[in-house]
Amino acid sequence: MKTLEQELSRVDLNLLVSLSVLIKEKNVSRAAEKLYLSQPAMSRILGRLRELFDDPLFYRESNGLQPTAKILELESQLDNLLFSIDSLIKSSNFSAKTCEKAFRLSTPPLMSKLLTAPLAKAIHDIAPKVTLEEYPSAIDPILLLKEGHVDFSIHIEDIVTSDEYRSEKIGYTYPVIYGASDHPLLKKENITIDDCLEYSFVELSLDIRSTGEYLNPIDVELRKQGKCRSIALKSGQLSTLIESIKGTDRLIIGGHLLGQDPILGSSFKAIKTFDSKPYTVGIYLIEHKRTLTSSPHRWLKLMISESIKKSFQD
Repeated sequence: MKTLEQELSRVDLNLLVSLSVLIKEKNVSRAAEKLYLSQPAMSRILGRLRELFDDPLFYRESNGLQPTAKILELESQLDNLLFSIDSLIKSSNFSAKTCEKAFRLSTPPLMSKLLTAPLAKAIHDIAPKVTLEEYPSAIDPILLLKEGHVDFSIHIEDIVTSDEYRSEKIGYTYPVIYGASDHPLLKKENITIDDCLEYSFVELSLDIRSTGEYLNPIDVELRKQGKCRSIALKSGQLSTLIESIKGTDRLIIGGHLLGQDPILGSSFKAIKTFDSKPYTVGIYLIEHKRTLTSSPHRWLKLMISESIKKSFQD
């Protein structure tokens, strides 16, 4: 009986790297370009992979190569394997000062300035060659992690339901209704949610590709009472929403620290605060298990936790 080492000695690990790129690119020419190979060389590699796995692996359609069932079966295992190899090689010599990785993070847009800006500054001081890319959170951040679009997702719900992902609570927030500094409601005492519902709201829209529906804690409670807000505008840009309510009586719901933003704080005030249960929600850092043993990702996770907990701590 052959040992594991003997079995694996016939496998060229470069083939697995090439397979990973082919899966991501779904195009032989683009895969060849990514690996600095000629197209004929890439085609030969694909042939060797088909022989190794005894499967066609891909079939052609007008929009590129499409994976067979075998590829779908191998994809997650392949990612885990390559990340493990990468971690094995880099674990003993990781240095933040010399690290040149690009990390991708998805963040709720209404929290972006308070979450990401301090993190970017902290990273610059100790890891000047690192690139940080921020993307808006989707309703379902799991998909972004599963497909490798981001390294970490910051989300206001603990939605992890399988061992494939890990989540860690890094803070909390609660909703506040904001309006213009001269809003009519500010003249009232003991403002109720029904008072606020007499006015229309502007709303931050999430990823249009997301499935499902996200309701903030205020809307959850309103729905239980058979009530809802009137939405006048939805936009993916916070600056657009802020500009749209200047000089109007429209309202916007944001996290409790949004009022600390000097751009918002100079023109808007908190109308009604919801700082008790069931409105308080946790903020979670979610990651895919493939990064759990990666030294660069462990370092970034620590940086995120230290930076964010300064503002959003329990």
